[in-house]
Parts: sequence; structure tokens; C-alpha cells
Amino acid sequence: MATRPRSILWVDDESESLESHRRFLTEQGYSVEWATHGDDALEMLRRQTYGVVLVDEQMPGRRGLELFGAIRELDPAVPVVMVTKSEDAATMREAIGLAIDDYLVKPLDVQEVIARVRAHIRRAQLKPALNPLTGLPGNLIIEAEIRRLTSPGHGLFAVLYTDLNHFKAYNDVYGFPAGDDAIRLVARVLTAAVSELGNPSDFVGHVGGDDFVVISTPDRCDAIAQRLIADFDRQVPELYTPADRRRGYLTTKDRQGMIKKFPLLSIALAIVHNQYHMVTSHWEIGELGAELKQYAKARGGSAYVKDQRRG
Repeated sequence: MATRPRSILWVDDESESLESHRRFLTEQGYSVEWATHGDDALEMLRRQTYGVVLVDEQMPGRRGLELFGAIRELDPAVPVVMVTKSEDAATMREAIGLAIDDYLVKPLDVQEVIARVRAHIRRAQLKPALNPLTGLPGNLIIEAEIRRLTSPGHGLFAVLYTDLNHFKAYNDVYGFPAGDDAIRLVARVLTAAVSELGNPSDFVGHVGGDDFVVISTPDRCDAIAQRLIADFDRQVPELYTPADRRRGYLTTKDRQGMIKKFPLLSIALAIVHNQYHMVTSHWEIGELGAELKQYAKARGGSAYVKDQRRG
């Protein structure tokens, strides 16, 4: 089946009340098809591949989360957004456990619907260029996204660069498969922080190794950085043996071949933004990010440093 990237399947038994949203999406160039029952939605998915699927949690016949499982069996790749009437904590935990892609809360804001639909369709289109370890966009996509930030008319942005402190020592002691687990941990906590605290269109990329990039906005970047540090520091001890956790360090050779004690993994972040001054090129973003990240690493432990220049 051919995919129509700008096609949307909206599964909701209240289609009449959402007609204004359908009209607005159509005006933006999207094709919207409705299903008012879960079984109808599954039949439509058997006939066609959509760019994104929106599913109301309170569907007649079966819950939206149950329908999500059936959708995943038919099309493992399509982005699925759950629409709820309230941010019920138990439902959200269940949705996260099922790896649902996103959620929206009624009453729906049409601009937010557009932003999330656009973001998920764009990410789905980029999947062939994803990092195979984490499933996040890789180097070529990251460079294109950062170049776009300095194009004429682009608004405020914040770029977060992050990597791990003492990652080589961890790899040397525990081996590369364990190192991959540490990288996947960064990817999980980073995407969770951005999903919860960022904007719907925020971008998360995996440069390679233990290096990651987030593109957000100045009003969200501090909260994302703080959440990432808190979640990573809470979970990273699970990557160590009980003896190493108690000791609080590893003993191995440094790059000069000298035996040395290395602290447990921590995370360093640098934030480059254009809130108070112009940034004219993607080269400037990258160079400043590398400089600020060295300051973060020098602080010891998990830390972030934000560009403080004005004017």
C-alpha cells in the first residue's frame, strides 16, 4: 500500500463536533478521513496507509488504548496520537507503557492539533535516516534542522547539546553492549523530558555515540535540561553492579594508559539560543555549543551551561 504522507485518519464518534477542526486541517493541505467506530478504523487501515492516526480514548465498543494495540499490529510505523478528555494519570501511564506516540486533551486547540500532526508526519518521513541504535534522527537531519534555525524569518530557538561524562571508562569496564544501554537511557530520558516539557514541534536528534541534540525554544530549554539531569541521575545507578554503585567510581586506564578512578556516568549539557542576540549561522551554533559543553563538563557531575551573552 502506498502512503499518503498528508493523510489523517481521525477515529472519534463525535465527528460532528470536530468538523471545524477537519475543515481547518483540509485548508492546511491535509486529507482527513473519519471513523466513528474502532472496527471501521481497522478496516480503513487495512486498505490504506495514513500519515498519522488520531484516536479518541473513549470509543464505543473498545477503548482507544485497546484500539491502539490493534493498529500497531496492522501498521507498526504509523504515528498514533491519543485524544483524551482529561490528563488522567493512570491512563497516561498506561499509554506510555504501550509506547503510544503522543496525546491531546479535549477541548482541542486547532493550532495544537496542526502542530502535532505536522511534527509526527515530518518525523515519520525522516525515519529512513534515523540512528539505528536509538531510532532518533541522525547527523544529516540534525544539520538540516540547525541550518533552518538561522534562515530568514525564523523565530526564537534554543539548541541543547548533550553527552556523557566518563563514557569511555564505562565502556572499557562494562563493554560496548552496556555502553549501548547507557546511550539508550539518555535517548529515553531525553525524549520523555522533551515530550512532557517541550513544544509539540520540538526536535530530538542523535549525532552518534553519546552525543545528542534537542531543538526547542528559550522558554522551555531550562526545564528540559533540569528534567533530563534529574531523571538521568536517578536512573543511571541501575547500569552498575551493586559493588560499583556503593563505591561510587570505576578504576581503569585513562587515555594515557595510567590507572585512574572515574566517577559514575553523568551528563553535560550546553544551551545555545537567540533570545538576546542574533545567531547568524549553523557554524556559530555548533562552535558555541562545543565551547559551552566544555564548561559544563568542567563543573563535575551532571550540569548544564546556558549562553548568557546579551546584545
